[in-house]
Amino acid sequence: MKKVKKAVIPAAGLGTRFLPITKAIPKPMLSVLDKPTIQYIAEELISVGIEDILIVVSPGSDVIKNHFGPAEDLEKRLLEDGKQKLYEIERQTQRFNVSFAVQQTANGLAGAMLCAEEFIDGEPFALLLGDELIFADKDQTPCMKRLVDIFESTGKSVIATMEVFGDDVSKYGNIGIREEVDGVMEVSSIIEKPSLAEALSNNAIIGRYVFDGKIIDMLKTLTPRNNEIYLTDAMEVLANNKELLASTFEGTRYDVGDKFGYIKANVEYALRSEEIGADTLEYIKELAKRI
Repeated sequence: MKKVKKAVIPAAGLGTRFLPITKAIPKPMLSVLDKPTIQYIAEELISVGIEDILIVVSPGSDVIKNHFGPAEDLEKRLLEDGKQKLYEIERQTQRFNVSFAVQQTANGLAGAMLCAEEFIDGEPFALLLGDELIFADKDQTPCMKRLVDIFESTGKSVIATMEVFGDDVSKYGNIGIREEVDGVMEVSSIIEKPSLAEALSNNAIIGRYVFDGKIIDMLKTLTPRNNEIYLTDAMEVLANNKELLASTFEGTRYDVGDKFGYIKANVEYALRSEEIGADTLEYIKELAKRI
C-alpha cells in the first residue's frame, strides 16, 4: 500500500478578514502565543512522520521563507549573549524539510494544489489548510495520523469531518454518508456551504485531507466556475466512484482564520503553556469577577 510522505500547505490567501495586519504579514504568520500558525502545522506533520513539506505562497511572501530559513546574525548574537534556550527555540524553525511554490493567480485552493503538481509527482499527499489548528492531548490520536492510517490501510482518499449544527452548517462544505464503521464514513456526495434545508448531514469538511496523487489530474479536467476550479468538484467525483472516505478525529479544532476563533486559540494555548499557563488562569479568574 502507498505511504504518505509528502504534505502541501496552501498559504497564498489574502487574509482579508484580518486586515490591516495582513496587508504586510501573511495570515499563516499570525502568531498563536509565541509561534506562527504555519509552524504549528509543520510540527503536526513532523509528529506523524511526514517530513517533505511544500508551502504554496503568494508572490513576495518572503516572510514565510525567512521564518523557516537560517538567521545567522540572530543566532550569533544569541550565542554571544549566552541565551542558549532562545537559540535552540530559533533553531527549531529550521528543522523542517520545506520547499516553496508561488501561486501567481489567486484562484483558490485547487489552484494552490495545481501549483504543487511537480512536488506531488503522482504520489499520495496530505493537505492542511493554514487557518486551522488541531490540538491533540498526549492520550489522543492526532487528526493527521488518523487520516494517514486510514489512507494507508484502504488506499482511498480521506478527509476530516466534524459535526456542526444550526447556522454553522452553512459555513462549511457538507457531506452525505453511505455508511459508517468505527468513525470512518464512506462519502456519497458533497455540497458546498448549504442552507439548513439543503444539508446532506451534520458532517462538515474541515481543513485536513489525505489524497491519492491522481486528484491533481482530476483537477485539470474540471470546468472552472466563476474563474475558479473547485476542489469539492473533484471530491464529488471521488465520492461518486466510492473512493472518498471521511473520519472524525480526537482533539480540539481552532479556526484561526476567524477573529473569535483566533482569540480562543490564543487563550487556550496560553492556558496550556508551562511558562504562563498559571498566570493566565489567574488573570482570567480575576477578569471574570470584573465583567
